[in-house]
Amino acid sequence: MSTATLEKNPTPFKPITLDPLPPQNEIYTWPFNIRRPLCMPKIFVYPDSPRMGEFQVTRVPFTGTDYISEEILLKQLRDKESDVYKNYVTENPEEADFFYIPFLGAKYLSDCQQRQNMKGDCDVDEKYAVPMMNFVQQDYPYWNRSSGKDHIMVHPMDEASLYYKSKDRMQNATFLTTVGDRRVIHSYDGRTRRYEDIVIPSANALLNIQNVSPSHYLREDGQPKAGRRDIFVLFAGHDQDVKPDDGYSGGVRSLLFNGFNLQPDYKIASKFSDQEHTEFLTRAKYGFAPRGYTHDATRIWEYIAFGVVPVVIADGIIEPFEDDLDWDSFIVRIRRQDAHKMDVILRSISTEEYESKRQAVWNHGRQALLDHDAWNLIVRGLCRKAHLEGLQTIDREQHVFMSNDPTL
Repeated sequence: MSTATLEKNPTPFKPITLDPLPPQNEIYTWPFNIRRPLCMPKIFVYPDSPRMGEFQVTRVPFTGTDYISEEILLKQLRDKESDVYKNYVTENPEEADFFYIPFLGAKYLSDCQQRQNMKGDCDVDEKYAVPMMNFVQQDYPYWNRSSGKDHIMVHPMDEASLYYKSKDRMQNATFLTTVGDRRVIHSYDGRTRRYEDIVIPSANALLNIQNVSPSHYLREDGQPKAGRRDIFVLFAGHDQDVKPDDGYSGGVRSLLFNGFNLQPDYKIASKFSDQEHTEFLTRAKYGFAPRGYTHDATRIWEYIAFGVVPVVIADGIIEPFEDDLDWDSFIVRIRRQDAHKMDVILRSISTEEYESKRQAVWNHGRQALLDHDAWNLIVRGLCRKAHLEGLQTIDREQHVFMSNDPTL
């Protein structure tokens, strides 16, 4: 909940303000400058092979889902002109700290279930997951050398590795997953692994499929090129018939479509046209981001890209890159038990606090986007997991200390 909802000075004494403390050297501050590496590891990307299964080499085009983060991250690693490739990728597996498995399980399942309209698991284990893991574990020595602990694979769907009967063969790898959840229920079923996974951003249809560019609509400071931010709260999402006691969204969406949608300065609907939605994003101050079936909400990424302050209603959520991004500086958190008071909470936020969050979204939050600094942030997580902080890789057995000059 925003601090603006707290009772104002319940004591009989007048509050005072002192002179601010002097600034500290950057190396003592948080969040830190993520453009300054925590370590400089080397990542080997396994090449595609027919041994991974026919699907891996058929080059099936995008299927138009929000699960394409696995494809985006892989493309960045393989683009020899990208900073990601130049900074982190090695073609020599003998000098690598980490091994990236080009696993596209979400793409396989999406293609099967949506484009081919097949039901069930689409033989994903027999035709894809098992051949992939056989290739990695039997054709190369590196998985067995570490029991897979230095391997990376992406699981961008709601249930992560639980779609695969062969999931046990993957478990030692670090998963890049879009669902971060502190709730015990998902720790028990293995959907989230709090200290083994790295939570990453979801892809978003508007940004990553339609490739809408916010820069066409916003100035360099994140404000609209035309007009002003005159929509107080924005939300577009399905399931208007959610009941208060439904498991889906924890019932929160029942409030959006049965009360908050009546506020004249809100824009709430099950769907807007693409043109309307883009226009509303340029005009909105806040954007509701309640959970759905899982805690992550892909719409949060379009809010962040367009400089809209997200209102997160997902108790226990683990946001991407929490060790390096100060999420509380650019979102408003509201607990489910307070969801019915959302309008009061948001209208109690001062203009100064809103503007601080808006600027933080624009200047800080956007770093997490898939097409911004996602790989730099992922690598920071890998540095911590492998205890490589402050080191630059020469080869697997040789690391040197990076410069500690904070101006670099």
